[in-house]
Amino acid sequence: MVVDFVYRPIITPAKDLFVFRPGYVSHDSARLHIRYPDGGNLELRYKELVPKASLLYQNTGSDDTSIDFANNSPWESAGEFGPPTEDTDYTSTTALLNLQPATRYLVELHSRESTLHTQTVLLGSVEFKTSPLPHQPARLRFGTGSCIKPNFPYRPSWTPDIYGFASMLDHSDSLDLIMFMGDFIYADVPLYFGPETEDYRRLYRQVYAAQSSRRLLRKVPMLHVYDDHEIKNNWHDQDQPPMGSAMTAYNEYNGLPNPPPAVSGASYYNFTYGNIAFYAWDTRRYRTRWETPNTDSGEATTSDDEHTMLGQEQKQHFIQWLHDVNHTAAVKFVISSVPVTAGWSNFDSSQDTWRGYPTERAEILNLTQHIPNLFYLSGDRHEMAAVELPSGNIEFSTSPVSQFTFPFVGKFKKDIGGEHTIHYRRPGHVKYGILDVDTESDPDTPRITYSLYTTDIHHGKRPAWVYEAKGAHWR
Repeated sequence: MVVDFVYRPIITPAKDLFVFRPGYVSHDSARLHIRYPDGGNLELRYKELVPKASLLYQNTGSDDTSIDFANNSPWESAGEFGPPTEDTDYTSTTALLNLQPATRYLVELHSRESTLHTQTVLLGSVEFKTSPLPHQPARLRFGTGSCIKPNFPYRPSWTPDIYGFASMLDHSDSLDLIMFMGDFIYADVPLYFGPETEDYRRLYRQVYAAQSSRRLLRKVPMLHVYDDHEIKNNWHDQDQPPMGSAMTAYNEYNGLPNPPPAVSGASYYNFTYGNIAFYAWDTRRYRTRWETPNTDSGEATTSDDEHTMLGQEQKQHFIQWLHDVNHTAAVKFVISSVPVTAGWSNFDSSQDTWRGYPTERAEILNLTQHIPNLFYLSGDRHEMAAVELPSGNIEFSTSPVSQFTFPFVGKFKKDIGGEHTIHYRRPGHVKYGILDVDTESDPDTPRITYSLYTTDIHHGKRPAWVYEAKGAHWR
């Protein structure tokens, strides 16, 4: 059992893995992530689906990619392109352009085999819906969470699964996207295999090879930020090795399918869904060593401008984004791989979360307190907390999607440093959130509802806890 769990990425490295999934889908384009190691040119074909002629197949739980659709619109070709190469672990990210807003599409990936007569073979298909036009009122339902480890808790199986993704599948028909907030792989748990790019690639292949990953990620676009375990635990050494190898693998599998970066070569980004705005931080690459906060409050004992989690360039870009969306987006979400709340003080959280950077945290909260309907989303701690921060903004921190939790230990301090704890939950190997955002029903006062799901309660079929935030007039 131990050998199987620890060495599974080495025993079965999934070299023949095939991936075809949607990444970022805007109002007029879609990024598509492909892994195809078999060679031969590829072709994308796509067509619009009318609202009443979507999926006509019964979900039998199989991994069969053949889907029957009504003949409601003609197929179009996005052109032929060469296969991915070994240099990128046979991955590539391509884009469909000139799509229509708020429209559902079916996309097929074909291989073209040159024999005596050129033949095409259907490799896989995905379905997605483009977002509404920018600044248009919208309804959005999306999942949030972080931290997964295949086959945890351990079960003997030739094909280890990700139990949190299996639970998310129960809600996948209604999800517009999933925001995954880091620790998609665990490069150093339970064993660090090494600093080479292949050491990291193997772990991504293991996640994508899981049956629930294949089924979920071809149905729902998933966007990413990375955290420490995509590199090594509590990473704060910026671009020192093995950062380069780790980021190469991350970009091949999760980074490039994301929205375009805010700055060329960066991993932080922002995007909109109608008049709902998102900003995703990179909390690892630019951070310096932490400060030493006041033990009781999580606040800085002295001002220290040299300690930063975001770095100056990212922070200034974020501040400009706040100015841009303040009165142009009805709801705003800031994505952080580590919690903003100072409530977690157990083990390393006083250094690794925003509690360890109290000066910069206070600077940011001082700005976001003036931004209506701005929420923070985070993961990392393998626990769940909904907290009203000193700024008045609410944070929903949710994890793990599928990993261990801390059943007997922990020091989450409620209501410290001007915070108010709305809800806290420690137990549960599977925990994730689903947010429903409605800016259509009342364009001046949006509705934001957070639902916590855990397989410990209702088997994850119904929410374990629901919170409806009070939307504020924003224009």
